[in-house]
Amino acid sequence: MPTRVIPPVVVLLVSWLAAAPLAGWSHSKEPAGPAPEERIQVEPLGYRPPGPLYMLSGKAFSSLDFIDAQHLLFTFHQPRLMRREGRPGRSDTDQIIKAVTLALPDGKVLESAEWRMRDRSRYLWPLGEGKFLIRQGNTYLVANGSLKLHPFLEVGTNVHETELSPDGRILVVEHEYERHTPEQHEKLEAQAVQYGEPPPQEDTQITLMKIDSREVLAALRTEMPIHLPITSTGYVGVAQDKDQDQYVIRFTPFQGQSVVLGKVASTCTPHENFLNRNALMIESCGPKSQDVFLDAWTTDGKKLWNGHRDGHLVWPTFAYSRSGDRFAVSLLHINHLIDLADSLNDEDVREQVIQVFDSATGTLLMSTAASPILTAGQNFALSDDGQHLAVLHDGAIEIYKVPPPPPKENPELQASKKK
Repeated sequence: MPTRVIPPVVVLLVSWLAAAPLAGWSHSKEPAGPAPEERIQVEPLGYRPPGPLYMLSGKAFSSLDFIDAQHLLFTFHQPRLMRREGRPGRSDTDQIIKAVTLALPDGKVLESAEWRMRDRSRYLWPLGEGKFLIRQGNTYLVANGSLKLHPFLEVGTNVHETELSPDGRILVVEHEYERHTPEQHEKLEAQAVQYGEPPPQEDTQITLMKIDSREVLAALRTEMPIHLPITSTGYVGVAQDKDQDQYVIRFTPFQGQSVVLGKVASTCTPHENFLNRNALMIESCGPKSQDVFLDAWTTDGKKLWNGHRDGHLVWPTFAYSRSGDRFAVSLLHINHLIDLADSLNDEDVREQVIQVFDSATGTLLMSTAASPILTAGQNFALSDDGQHLAVLHDGAIEIYKVPPPPPKENPELQASKKK
């Protein structure tokens, strides 16, 4: 399949606020974490944890994913000297990533490869069915357990952000959109080089595309990169209502008219994440609490469940089962409350917590810890069926069997308790 090139699309300029990290999840009673079924030592594979300097950097140094029930894909940074290329960019921060295919349960290496990445941002996303999307700078490729890279997509300008729908079917590429004429850009670029300043600031084009056919479903132009929650049937946006601290949540399907799902009262801009094809979770802020309030809705506006997250757990990153039944979230457990304007220091972080939830009910199924602490996430993964969790912890990849949801209590028994 030939590489596809994203063309620039002239569309209406949209001003959209990018959502900042919000506070984490809390439950009054967390289930005791199960013991891992398997442990695969990672030092023999050549893995060395990044130093504490990188703990809060948000840079990507590794990834962990299920290929299928019997195989894992583990990729990680290899510290080494690299041959300098002829015309490196001003912001090039290349790194070598080693990729290994591991058999379960023994951890035997079946395949191994090395990839040169063009920066330290996230470079790998699971597509499901044993396939993965790999980003090398502005080039996207597809790989499977054989680790052979196949061209998929070429982007003509610098890529800012990449997002994927939870089922791996829709790709969102946020990339630079030139707002100047060629003459203006050349002049601004020369001035930036002369005075040691950043390159001239450009707008952002957001391209939404089907993975299987590479059909472009929509294109937006924004002033800066944003978080755009996406599912296989459409995307969701939030806008402030006329009333203060009221926000309208709107779902825009790829076919048909956009619909208002409902309104959320919040003292901060709500943050949304799709949990599966038909359900999303909305995070909002209360006026008298450091907690973040959670509401899960379907794409037709039906409320599934609600809850809250403790202010001592921050910076969530997510992983999803392809079945859509479960999702996992990574949170940093910190020793003091922060607000959106605060920054964290290494000594503020106590641990990285990984939790698995039932998507339909919001029930917490299990909780464990990951180490080394990585704010970019990707040191944990859910299997396609949501039955197993893989976590990088204490020098090993640990494989857990995710407990089932607790059984619902018999209504007759509930009635007898009330008498």
